[in-house]
Amino acid sequence: MTKKFLLPLLSAPLMLAACGSGGDGSPAAGQYLQTVEITQLDFPGLTEDAKKQTITQMERAAGGGTGGLFCMQGDDNGSQWKEAAKQMSGALGGNCETIKDEGSANTIDLEMTCKGTGKGDINIKMSGSANPEGYDSEMAFDIKDPASGETAKLAMNIGAKRQGDCPG
Repeated sequence: MTKKFLLPLLSAPLMLAACGSGGDGSPAAGQYLQTVEITQLDFPGLTEDAKKQTITQMERAAGGGTGGLFCMQGDDNGSQWKEAAKQMSGALGGNCETIKDEGSANTIDLEMTCKGTGKGDINIKMSGSANPEGYDSEMAFDIKDPASGETAKLAMNIGAKRQGDCPG
């Protein structure tokens, strides 16, 4: 497993960034600054230098070329929390199944498994909470390489803080 494999997984936190509603205690409409911190990166055969370089590249890529700024709509009663998971499973490919979904308008507590993806079998856990000014969440991926049978782990903290209204 290589960096080319890891970078597409960053689409998941970027999709999570689309979550928000407003009147129910979740993030209000506006412009947000997203932060991503890789907390675990354990891939078979990955040297310590390559690990550091990969973490740096992944955290930079998480800004999506926007410096981490993005706009959220609002007023959806938390439906975008569930939509993020649906989009993520579509991006991973394979056969994805939600094992646990105990979130609400301002919390996410989700477990999914995707079998037969081009990356192998992937188990995903997401948890977090939101408030009118942002959110904090954690995502963890366990990836089983179909060729070697080895398991890799990737975990990250994803947060966002409201910066103000969306531009123009």
